[in-house]
Amino acid sequence: MANLANSVCLKHSVSLWFPHQSPAAHRSSSIGFRTFHRSYVVSSSSFSNENREFVIVGGGNAAGYAARTFVEHGMADGRLAIVSKEAHAPYERPALTKGYLFPLDKKPARLPGFHTCVGSGGERQTPDWYKENGIEMFYEDLVSNIDIEKQTLTTNSGKLLKYGSLIVATGCTASRLPEKIGGNLPGVHYIRDVADADALISSLEKAKKVVVVGGGYIGMEVAAAAIGWNLDTTIVFPENYLLQRLFTPSLARRYEEFYQQNGVKFLKGASIKNLEAGVDGRVTYVKLDDGSTIEADTVIIGIGAKPAVSPFERVGLESSVGGIQVDGLFRTRVPGIFAVGDVAAFPLKMYNRIARVEHVDHARRSAQHCVKALLSAQTDIWRDH
Repeated sequence: MANLANSVCLKHSVSLWFPHQSPAAHRSSSIGFRTFHRSYVVSSSSFSNENREFVIVGGGNAAGYAARTFVEHGMADGRLAIVSKEAHAPYERPALTKGYLFPLDKKPARLPGFHTCVGSGGERQTPDWYKENGIEMFYEDLVSNIDIEKQTLTTNSGKLLKYGSLIVATGCTASRLPEKIGGNLPGVHYIRDVADADALISSLEKAKKVVVVGGGYIGMEVAAAAIGWNLDTTIVFPENYLLQRLFTPSLARRYEEFYQQNGVKFLKGASIKNLEAGVDGRVTYVKLDDGSTIEADTVIIGIGAKPAVSPFERVGLESSVGGIQVDGLFRTRVPGIFAVGDVAAFPLKMYNRIARVEHVDHARRSAQHCVKALLSAQTDIWRDH
């Protein structure tokens, strides 16, 4: 059965200080809607005050690849700061529902093994890498407020950061079941970061019966990991077959047969009514809309994700696909503010529509494209002056 856990791996602007000018420089660029000019105060290279030339908010792939691109162009040292809610340097999140969940005898993935940018063959960006490249890191701190007019960010710890250019790379948060139907019971898990994965591993070590809610990437990968732990595993989802938006019925059937051969049970076309707790307060049963119940001591919810836009709503949200609206260069409607990765809603001209992509490769490429465009605009401004 452990072969399943090893086999299934599916998924998953510019600040300037011009010589012979005052520190208040001017930037001019096009955002697709209009042309703008914006002034700001550049940062000290030693970060002796609150000013930062470039600030990235986020701790995932997009933030890591954006940082690497700044470094590649010689624009990071003493100029770039990253604010992350996590205790870790940016890492490749797909590992969390793959190798990270393996039992200990299967040599599970652990940091620093999957820090950005190992997924694309690049140098591993450990915490020391950021120090060596002069990038200021604010760990375990959330941005709680943005003042667009003053170009400042306030964090939960009370820090005030003034930025020249800001890149929002906040990604997504897991969609959760409502608390009133048991979505927050002990033993119920969601996976978006290392802390979530660690909590799930603690449950899997003691679990006997696992229910996975959702028939997408997360559900399939977590179910594969649970089989690696030799656990009784059931996948529940409302669609007619796995990954209905991507798989054909015949392809889905082949995966379902493979999972069933490894002991996974499926309940298709089923919806959750509520999760029920036992006398100890932990989840004990999953109750379905048809009144039937499934015994479970661990439940993993994989029903999608929502773009993490707070507190950046004023930057401009996209109503149809969610996220922060950007143009083809990942510029928002607010001069000097960009959005990349899962949180960015961008135009797909080929299909004449707005898209938002939750995929590691998009996070990498959008971050690189954004920073290169930002720095290219800087070159143009330098030439004009």
